[in-house]
Amino acid sequence: MDCRDKMQQSFYDEKQQIDKQREAADVIYKCFMSSDPTTLNTVIREIRDLTLAEFPSGSERLRAMLNRALEGDSRIAKHGALLFGLYLTPEYANKLMKESKVDPARFRCYYTQHLPKMCQDHLNGKPRFDSMQAFVEEARVRYIII
Repeated sequence: MDCRDKMQQSFYDEKQQIDKQREAADVIYKCFMSSDPTTLNTVIREIRDLTLAEFPSGSERLRAMLNRALEGDSRIAKHGALLFGLYLTPEYANKLMKESKVDPARFRCYYTQHLPKMCQDHLNGKPRFDSMQAFVEEARVRYIII
């Protein structure tokens, strides 16, 4: 192994360590970046339960879509449920802040300045947000680079 290999390896090791620290400090970052869906499913389940407790007569379609996102393997569907769940459930967003499960500055900026417009743009079929995949990809990138 030459010097460049050691530098490359240590760079990737360092990057992996930084990612693990970010995931430990910010549940939304972990939901977006971790290949293990356990945390993501937990968050979606909490949002679903909170929403259905507040709106017990919620539509069957809402229940079916949330359950489908939870039970399925599609990360796009799961991230879409997470993003719209955050957008439509400010109580949950506040809970994340109160319990220090997110980076406060990043989350506050994202939640107030980015997420509402992106959700509205997706619902209105605006370019760059006209499919669930495009919406989710843009939403993930914006959260990560803030």
